[in-house]
Amino acid sequence: MRKLDAEACAAYFAERPAYQRIMDEMLRKYRGLGRVGGQICLKDATDDECQAARAIFGRPFSNPLKFKLQEFEAALQATPYQGISLPELLEAYFGTQILTRREEHREKAHSLAELISRVSDEVENQTCRRWLRSLLEARSGGYALVRRSLESGEAASALTHACKSAAWLEEHAGEFIRLAVLSARVTSDPHALDSNTLAGKLLLHLLAFSQAVHFPSDAEQRDMLYYKAGILCDSISSSVTQSGLILSAGEEEHPAYQYFRQSYEVCTLTLTNLANLSAASSPSGHVYLVENQMVFSQLCDHASEFHSPLICTSGQLQVAVLRLLDMLAVSGTTFHYSGDFDGGGLSIADRLTARYPGLLELWHMSSKDYAAACSEKELGEISIRNLHGLSHKALNETAVAILKKGYAGYQELLLPAMLKDLMETP
Repeated sequence: MRKLDAEACAAYFAERPAYQRIMDEMLRKYRGLGRVGGQICLKDATDDECQAARAIFGRPFSNPLKFKLQEFEAALQATPYQGISLPELLEAYFGTQILTRREEHREKAHSLAELISRVSDEVENQTCRRWLRSLLEARSGGYALVRRSLESGEAASALTHACKSAAWLEEHAGEFIRLAVLSARVTSDPHALDSNTLAGKLLLHLLAFSQAVHFPSDAEQRDMLYYKAGILCDSISSSVTQSGLILSAGEEEHPAYQYFRQSYEVCTLTLTNLANLSAASSPSGHVYLVENQMVFSQLCDHASEFHSPLICTSGQLQVAVLRLLDMLAVSGTTFHYSGDFDGGGLSIADRLTARYPGLLELWHMSSKDYAAACSEKELGEISIRNLHGLSHKALNETAVAILKKGYAGYQELLLPAMLKDLMETP
């Protein structure tokens, strides 16, 4: 009988459109507070809405329309619908069980715990099980992603695919597989693990957990995370070009790269090529790095006269570049880096000095070099931003000089000095 009374009450309000926004606001306030309390306010209330409120409260209202929810519930008791509470009215009016925000959070947390527990029971890999446990205990490492996806129904399959992928990688440690091939093998869909999908994002969180690193903040960190796990996501376009390095496969120098080195030929290495190498070193113990491809090509016209190898980073650092430099760092090679005098060039240099402390020296990147390389091209906004907050002291001094003048500087204008350095005994 009480339910019928609530439905009759709700029908009264539903038949009168002027109550629609009033009911919406009361629902929002009740769900937010978790009780009948607080006040609603319609700042642009119409005359009809003010008249509708008057019909309940028995007193006039004007814009803005304001009243307390407790007052509304009390006024309801003076109508033919005495005994109906505001929560009962709202549930009948909206035709659904109304949960407060706190109740919703509690219910969603319970559903999430059940889901993760169910997936964990189906997973044998211990790393995956620890990660799943950490989702609930630390509420990090992908927790928010899974929680948001509960209603869509994607969460269970995405978690399972991420765990199966990580387990496969662990079982085949030391091997490399393309991301699309791994995805097809685990899910039958080559794109299910793409980094923009839920399963792909969760796999990245799982890999970051297993490697004890932060979730990648950019494409470079993401690709390096993949690479360390045995995934080649961009094995052809990610490349690095060099001349003069000793590149080994197993215990011996690779014969193909030995030919390039002895012939003073330029050689481009893809990530696939690098994955098959065991070591890299320099005959002189030194390697020179340039950012610009044209500068590299121009210098390499004299490669037969170089005392040390030369590497081209081609702007922003790709995984292939970092993979090669990491192998050289293991052999104790000293790096000499030279980049353009703008936000990009100096930020790359700053990252390299931080990544290879004690091994990397700046090469023609002083404020004096900038004066010789200064162009008439004004710095862009992004470039200016990147020149602030550099961690390396010498680079900061150069950045101050660049910002003061406001123009970029380019390596091409330093070619004679750089060539001289490469041809004279260090």
